[in-house]
Amino acid sequence: MRRTILLVLLYSLPPFLIISAINVLDADVWWHLRVGEWIVQNRSVMTIDVFSWTGMGQSWKAYSWLFEVILYGLFVRFGLLGILIYTYALLLAITFALHSLIRQFEKRLAQSVGLTAIAMVAMTRVCSPRPWLFTILFVCLELLILVKVRRSRNFKTLFWLLPIFVVWSNTHVQFVYGFFILGAAMIDEPLTRFLRNRFDSMDESESPINWKVAALALCGCMIAVLLNPFHFGIYVVVVDTFKLGGLYSLISELQSLPFRSVPDWLVLALVVGAAYFTALKRKLTPFWAIIFAGAAFTSFRGNRDVWFVVIVSAVMIARSQSQVLAVQVRLSRVNIAVVGLAVVVVLLGIARIYSISNEELASIIQKSYPDRAAAFIQQNKLSGRLYNHANWGGYLIWRLPELPVSIDGRSNLHVPDRLKASYDVWRGKPGWSSNGELRSSSIVVADKDFPLTQLLRLSPEWQLLYEDDVAVVFAAKR
Repeated sequence: MRRTILLVLLYSLPPFLIISAINVLDADVWWHLRVGEWIVQNRSVMTIDVFSWTGMGQSWKAYSWLFEVILYGLFVRFGLLGILIYTYALLLAITFALHSLIRQFEKRLAQSVGLTAIAMVAMTRVCSPRPWLFTILFVCLELLILVKVRRSRNFKTLFWLLPIFVVWSNTHVQFVYGFFILGAAMIDEPLTRFLRNRFDSMDESESPINWKVAALALCGCMIAVLLNPFHFGIYVVVVDTFKLGGLYSLISELQSLPFRSVPDWLVLALVVGAAYFTALKRKLTPFWAIIFAGAAFTSFRGNRDVWFVVIVSAVMIARSQSQVLAVQVRLSRVNIAVVGLAVVVVLLGIARIYSISNEELASIIQKSYPDRAAAFIQQNKLSGRLYNHANWGGYLIWRLPELPVSIDGRSNLHVPDRLKASYDVWRGKPGWSSNGELRSSSIVVADKDFPLTQLLRLSPEWQLLYEDDVAVVFAAKR
């Protein structure tokens, strides 16, 4: 009974994480939906931009095309609830994969459940309907495969990495994180041999994978990645993404953790705990040291990658606390069925308590996005170039497909300099009125509280057409 309760508590976490993140309000989900719709309607994958007049016709690869098709398919079938279904399904899969990974070391059920739960809560800020959920899941699965190979020496298990990387390269560009992990596995053996000759104590609970085998696996995965519509072009996307360092000071999700919430402090606690217990129990190996250092760097540099150091830290804590004599708890089919049924009951209960429905989600969106302003534009058949803030660009791409936006959240299309210039205009900084994109626009959809909105009210060049408690619509008088 105690085992069942523990598992029910763990696998009931995802819906609470979704609610706390209010993920249906994610600003980028809307342009992802529009891309998915375009792909389904045109039966091809986008290679140029057709959604913004500033980037129209420029090269832009929809590298997350499979995620976008899945998300759009769920939306068509379930409406806005489809977005939540995607998020819930991926978070549930991540919870299971991470728990399975942690249980490779921590056999005691209560401890493994507690550690997994802490890790999932620490990842709250990334519990949104983004393609990065696939990356989080695949990193857990990749580490699980490598841990099993390091223990069993059954190298055939590495073949499972190939289909993982095929799907990974078609859903999210961060498959390169998987290459980093395999690279750590490749240099693990020579480093372990080098260090063992100089230090008396080395953790021997796992054996390094032969570097030639690891190198072969890495090469195989790099080839598997090419099974996507862009082939070698997917690596061009990766290189272009790494060149966008200027975005780190402009986009909040790319900035460091603000440490203003409990999940952020849990991240720090896990990192400190992993370092302390690994050093205390002398469980460090080159493989885990390299991954830990890389994960810490990427996660503390940009908070949207916080999941990486959380996963690695949780596993390292489990490794440090593993007991050789501990017995793996095995669940019967009856236990699994009871847990599954209980989790469904909890999910339905949460949906009822929080009144989760398409109508309620539409009401939430109407309070946060320019839904009524967009309806006004459609009803009055306004046309011309649209000027908007980047935060609303994705939604307007979805809501007003007939009007290309000026800018949106596609960071590999709208470069840092343009994004900064746009932010300066919306803040009403000196020179805003001479901005080329604003002056060449016919319609402005503005947040009612932005400085630019107040300036346009006073400008003789712009006419106020519509206003509600969320957005304002202006038209150029020229």
